[in-house]
Amino acid sequence: MIEKKLLTLACAAGILACGACFLPTLPDRQPPPPPARLALAGIQSIWVSVTNTSESHRLDPRDLAQAVIKSINEQSHETGVSAYEQRDAADAVLEVTVVSETEKPLPSNNKGVVFEITISATLTRKEGDLMWRETEALDPFSYSLTSDYSGNPLQNASVRAWVTNMLSTRLVYRMLHGR
Repeated sequence: MIEKKLLTLACAAGILACGACFLPTLPDRQPPPPPARLALAGIQSIWVSVTNTSESHRLDPRDLAQAVIKSINEQSHETGVSAYEQRDAADAVLEVTVVSETEKPLPSNNKGVVFEITISATLTRKEGDLMWRETEALDPFSYSLTSDYSGNPLQNASVRAWVTNMLSTRLVYRMLHGR
């Protein structure tokens, strides 16, 4: 019995000596800085305007505008900014232009496709001050098709809605967080 007590005491002393008492102090760890945010001071509402100047005109500008408005409004509790369709009620204007739309089959998957959509966007205050700009940003999206969409997969409403929502979410995130 005394051997077990000595062994327990030796183990406790070893743990204290090796770990708890004699290790150097750990360096202070700073939390990472918060992501950079767009300075939206004085902006409470944004009017969203979308045009499609691509040759194919596959994405509907009105659907994309609605998706961008939804993405902005989903973050309004953090930003304090809401988006609307009415121009006269807005403090700023977000103008989005779809420059090109292409799709290519995925090389590794017979039922997959990569959509490549290039957009340009500017956010301008009502007074004309430029707040944010993105010029010809390419957004590639890969999508696994569950059915055979021979020809143009964007003719399918669910595929088009998915691409529109992905594009709007990425655009709003880059605008608000600077990425």
